[in-house]
Amino acid sequence: MEPSARGSLPKVVREVALEIFGGSCSYCSWGGAEAIDHVIPVSEGGRDDVSNVVPACRSCNSSKRDRAVLQWQRDIHARPVESVVSMFFGGGPSYHDPDRVVDLPADAVEKHVRHAQDEVAENFKAHEYRLAVRLLNDLNRFIAQLGNLSPERRSTLRKEALLRLLDYEEVLLAEPRDRRLVLWEADLRQIRLKRALRDA
Repeated sequence: MEPSARGSLPKVVREVALEIFGGSCSYCSWGGAEAIDHVIPVSEGGRDDVSNVVPACRSCNSSKRDRAVLQWQRDIHARPVESVVSMFFGGGPSYHDPDRVVDLPADAVEKHVRHAQDEVAENFKAHEYRLAVRLLNDLNRFIAQLGNLSPERRSTLRKEALLRLLDYEEVLLAEPRDRRLVLWEADLRQIRLKRALRDA
């Protein structure tokens, strides 16, 4: 998957990432992972794509913010004991300390997070494979149905199918601010195509 502009990760990346580990957080292993976290923060040069995200609970995601995992771990260890105790017993901030990140040695933390990243990537590859097979089956059905049309309509549809693919590639490559315009232009062409098919 191509890197996206910041904040424009496809919804499917979030869905695929949240499926791993049975919905548990990659950092603390508690259930209820509801967010995806950039392992290497985008502000530090991390990629904004499926290779750099893992599922996280809102507490860990909020606590880690834009820090690298090991920096986050060091910051947690450096926190005064009193503030940690007050979080659990004194009505402090509503996030838990990520036990797995705190308790594991640095190399084990890195290994665990890399494993989570690999799981997300494998899950996404499996999703892509299923989607590709489905699209191929749809394409085969489309091609089979072309034989039922007149040569003029077949020609129009073939040209339009190719143009639609090119349009979509253009949408994927466009800057987020330009995508709406590209989609609007593609939709206008669809309207014109339907008219042309009706009048052919």
